Amino acid sequence: MTSALDYNVDQTSEMFLKLSGQIIYRWNSSGKICKFSQRTLPKIGYSDYLKRLLLYSDCSIQCYAIVLIYLDRFTTKNEHLWLDQASLYTLTLVLLVICIKFWDDPKYSNKYFAKLGGISLRLLNEMELEVLELLNYDLFVSEDLIFRYMKYFS
Repeated sequence: MTSALDYNVDQTSEMFLKLSGQIIYRWNSSGKICKFSQRTLPKIGYSDYLKRLLLYSDCSIQCYAIVLIYLDRFTTKNEHLWLDQASLYTLTLVLLVICIKFWDDPKYSNKYFAKLGGISLRLLNEMELEVLELLNYDLFVSEDLIFRYMKYFS
């Protein structure tokens, strides 16, 4: 798999931001409360947060495409939930961790990712399990679908 760092970090994070924003905007039209809602908005902007994850997660660029696919699946399967801006950070982190564990060879522990994402290890572990359950453990993505999403990053 191609390393995420082989791509332009700014371009990749901006494209991810645009695509995830489209998914979230469509999802939030239902207006229901999301159980992932965080108490406070992180001090770093979402675009900078994505860049941070891209730089320090050491995952493949395919993972970013798959995280978008997972985000789309998550919003489709859980239309009854509503995601606020603060909880989007945590959900993105959790989906990235799940993706790395399923698709890449994980180089880092959940403790590392919790610190990287600015949340507690306990919250990351709890949310990882909850997100997997809300996705019905549907983690497989066809190669064709991955490449359709990856075209946005090249």
